[in-house]
Amino acid sequence: MRVLAAALGTLGAVGCATGAPRVGPADIPALEEAVSSRPQDAEARVGLGVALYRADRYVDAVRVLDGAVERGIRTGAAYLHLGLSYEALELWAQARAAYGMYLEVGRSDPLKDELRHRMDLMARRELRARAREAVAGERDAGAAPPTPRSLAVFPFGFHSDREDLEPLVYALADMMTTDFGLSGAVTVLERARLQSLLDEMSLTEAGYADPRSGARAGRMMRAEHVVQGLITDLGVEHLRLDSDVRSVPAETSVGTLTAEDELANLFDMEKDLVVRTLRDVLRVELTPQEEQAIRENRTDDLMAFLAYGRGLREMDRGDFAAAGASFGAALELDPGYQAAQLAAAEAISLLSASSTGVDDIVEMAEESGEGDDLGERALDRFGAMDGEGRPRGALRGALLRSGNDVVNPTPGAAVVGPGPDTRNPVLEAFGLDDITRVGTGTIRILILNPVGD
Repeated sequence: MRVLAAALGTLGAVGCATGAPRVGPADIPALEEAVSSRPQDAEARVGLGVALYRADRYVDAVRVLDGAVERGIRTGAAYLHLGLSYEALELWAQARAAYGMYLEVGRSDPLKDELRHRMDLMARRELRARAREAVAGERDAGAAPPTPRSLAVFPFGFHSDREDLEPLVYALADMMTTDFGLSGAVTVLERARLQSLLDEMSLTEAGYADPRSGARAGRMMRAEHVVQGLITDLGVEHLRLDSDVRSVPAETSVGTLTAEDELANLFDMEKDLVVRTLRDVLRVELTPQEEQAIRENRTDDLMAFLAYGRGLREMDRGDFAAAGASFGAALELDPGYQAAQLAAAEAISLLSASSTGVDDIVEMAEESGEGDDLGERALDRFGAMDGEGRPRGALRGALLRSGNDVVNPTPGAAVVGPGPDTRNPVLEAFGLDDITRVGTGTIRILILNPVGD
């Protein structure tokens, strides 16, 4: 038999994933037995969840990891692989929540940065999923009462041959959504949520001003009112804005408003429509501070506003690179344009997340050792062996990483004799003895089954 002994300094970092045997499908039986025999063993439970995820057994992984979290096991590995499992099951809200918990307890800063981006992508996918559910359950939606004083602003219809003005369809609806929200008296539904629903309804720009579309979408969103409108190009740089505020439950118009002016005065027209809608149609008493905030919410550059609208259009289409470029163009024209700043950051985040696959996330987790060391320590304590009768866990990984002296000892590889206590604290943190302990004339060694001959 070959004696495997090495100098303590060759062991290195036992917890790293690189070069170590990863916890995987082959370890599931041993980890299940470890959990069964020691139900309170947090590392075995999380290690089992990681192994189940890597076996593509996502439902089982959720069951084990969710159970671990419920038992108070708050580790990065648990939340990360719980999020990955939920994502594989297309449960976007749950995945987002699990990733959010990783941000609190995880140990890898690069992974945290990537998961922040991924949470934005999960939120967007969740909106699409909710839109599909709303359309699928449309028949039942009509029976649900609307949310009191809730309002949804549709993209405006567009009557013009000027393609350069078409982004106003998106930019105006976005600005009006923000402006209505500056009044504390109404609940304004999110523009991205409405757009996801309109996309799921396969509604084109031609249908944005259709009252039937407004009533249908409003019921599915449980909105009390919807604002629909039309942008009409009058030529010679003049526009007219027509808005129709409709009661969703009654399926009737409760007020129509019109503003007409030069294109250069577009923002004044929009503010006029918003304030009149709140005061004259919805009977909301605006405070002076609220009205001032509404009138001040604007960019100083109309071209920046159009670039911002192009960015919103590209975001809705899922082209985050083009959206980011458009938002960047808006910021070049108006560096202080806050809405464009926020949208540009979101586009960059979504672009990063959409170009980073789950395999990339898993690789980052493995490089950080998030999860491998937990399962391997549990395997060590349980005494799990591989198919050749060798230790399966972290100790085996340390031996494999420590170099040729472990597999084929050379003179001096084992240090024997009196001297200071140089025990390896890393191995002792695993609850294991050192491969060697140099003390007062004694040595402890680990003898493994033959590796070679």
